[in-house]
Amino acid sequence: MNTSSAGLFSTDAARWAAVMARNAAADGHFVYAVRSTGIYCRPSCGTRRPLRVNVSFHANATAAERAGFRPCKRCRPECAPCSPRNMEQVKVACRRIEQAQEEPALAELAAVAGLSPGHFHRVFKDIIGVTPKAYARSRRALRAQQALGTAGTVTDALYAARSR
Repeated sequence: MNTSSAGLFSTDAARWAAVMARNAAADGHFVYAVRSTGIYCRPSCGTRRPLRVNVSFHANATAAERAGFRPCKRCRPECAPCSPRNMEQVKVACRRIEQAQEEPALAELAAVAGLSPGHFHRVFKDIIGVTPKAYARSRRALRAQQALGTAGTVTDALYAARSR
């Protein structure tokens, strides 16, 4: 846990604000539990927002379970945020995008990862922060920017960026 960001979530008011904003940066710093449902979640969980009077905050999943709450089935707060397997699949997809002449289709990237296209899209975005399409566009823009320095014309740079 980063000590500079730990201070951001040291008060209940800051924690509640993180829950209301579904702030993913707060994940790993605390979990919140809802008395009316008996469930605890990550701050970024997409479930229906609870009433503040029903919410308690806990340092981690173990503390919430000791208090008698069970983990949310949607955000799975008892699990590590990103599995090593997913991380490896996304690394492979990034390399494939970077080396491809044409932008690979989502279905193709998902098939290589062994996931459904929708699930792969979510996993990729959770880890990288942008969609596979946005990542491919940013890589192509970077190649075009690099080619501008060496190409004779802008058109040549654009074609060079597309064919790399």
